[in-house]
Formats: sequence, C-alpha cells, structure tokens
Amino acid sequence: MRNGDLLAAAETLEREASERRVTYFCGRVGRQARRLLDVGCGNGYAVEAWRRRGVGAIGVDLSSYRLGRWIDQHRYGRPFVLADAGALPFADGAFDAVVSSGMIEHVGVSETANPYRVRAHADRDRARAAVVAELARVTRRGGPTLVDCPNGAFPIDFWHGDRLGAFRPHRVPDSLLPAFSDFVGWARAAGRVARLETLSGRLAFRQVSRRWWGRWLAAPMALLLRVLDALVERGWMRLPARTYPYLVVALRADASPDPVG
Repeated sequence: MRNGDLLAAAETLEREASERRVTYFCGRVGRQARRLLDVGCGNGYAVEAWRRRGVGAIGVDLSSYRLGRWIDQHRYGRPFVLADAGALPFADGAFDAVVSSGMIEHVGVSETANPYRVRAHADRDRARAAVVAELARVTRRGGPTLVDCPNGAFPIDFWHGDRLGAFRPHRVPDSLLPAFSDFVGWARAAGRVARLETLSGRLAFRQVSRRWWGRWLAAPMALLLRVLDALVERGWMRLPARTYPYLVVALRADASPDPVG
C-alpha cells in the first residue's frame, strides 16, 4: 500500500473510531459537562463529534502536523490549541471533563518505524506523572478525567506497529505502555484516585479483524471482555487490571479504588 493510501486508510479508521469513542465517553462524562478538553486530539475528529452533541469541546495537541490537518479539514471553526500536555495553558478547574485517548503512552518515549521500535527516555515516568497532574488540574472538582491506552500489563499490543492490524508482543513491564498500577500512583500524586472503567462499547478491534487471526479471536475476546467487565462492575479490579488488553481509567476525587499490587 502506498504512503498516501495508508494515510487515507488510517484517517478513515481514526474518524470512525473517534465517533465510537465519543459515544462511549458520553455515558461517563454526564449531561452536565458543557466544557470539555480533549488532550492529544489528533486531527480533531473527536472534538468535532463532541461539538455536534452540543458540548463545548476544545482540542489540544503538540503536533504541528496535526494542526495543519485540523486547519485543512475543519474550516468552519478551529477550537484547537497547540500545547504540551504537561503544561496546559488553562486555569485550574477550567473544564467540566477532560478526556485523553491514546496519548499518554507516547509521552516520554521515542518511536521509530520499519520496524517499529520504542525507546523510553530517562524521565518518562516523571513526564507522564506531570501530564496526569495537568489533566486533573484543569478538571473542575468532582468532574471526570478519563484517560485510555493499551494495557502495558497485557503482553500483546494490538494498536502499535508498522501496518494497520499489526500486533506487537512485548515484555511486562513495557517501555511504551503503562499499566493500571502506574495510573494509581500518578493519580495519587495528583490528589486523585484511579478506577477502571468497563470496556463494553469501547473496543471494536476493527483493525485486527481485517486479518484471519483477528476474526478467529473476535468471539473469545468478546467473551473475555464480558467476564472482566462483570468483575469491574463488582469493584474487583485486580484481575481486569492485568488481563484487559486496553485500559480506560477514570481519575476522580471522590472514588475509592481497590489497590493493585
């Protein structure tokens, strides 16, 4: 596949995934959220989807390329801020809710392609803790801060590689992906607590389902997720924290998470 075709396919997937992601997060943000910040918003498809739903969403991304794509594709308005997630240019409690999807794992690492490789920087954990602190800081007291990413405690990463639908086996702990225990520590340092959210409605595995092994895994994976979701709903997070392939973490000031060792 040529680079232009690959980019077009990736952006089509991103647009579709953004719509589903916003639908999922709507049920967790609540109807009272009028101002929402999307940190690591990419091309802004999710911001666009939020605003269609009547939410005053603003997107943040550090990439100048993403800003260029935003300007090219969102000519009607540009609620987009070019900024570092570790130093957000907003006042304390400026937003009713803050969402960051698929961004935290790219903080504090260098990534190269063909083949895909990751190198962790010496300050990776400190940089990620600073991002989580900033996300919490700009969320109003009592409002949700929602962060998601592939799970570093799960030994296969279905979201990063040289091709759409590729997978990446990795060591545990992983140099790229954080685990739930990392979020627990970062949240505590920011004066918040971390809780797992159920994955029902969040994952579709559309990229890996393009491959025969992805189609073969679809049914057992769906069953596994239902079992793990049932555990989370009962407050039993230890097993899901290690076996969910993907994490959605809520950082709140008013929850009591089960400890994860």
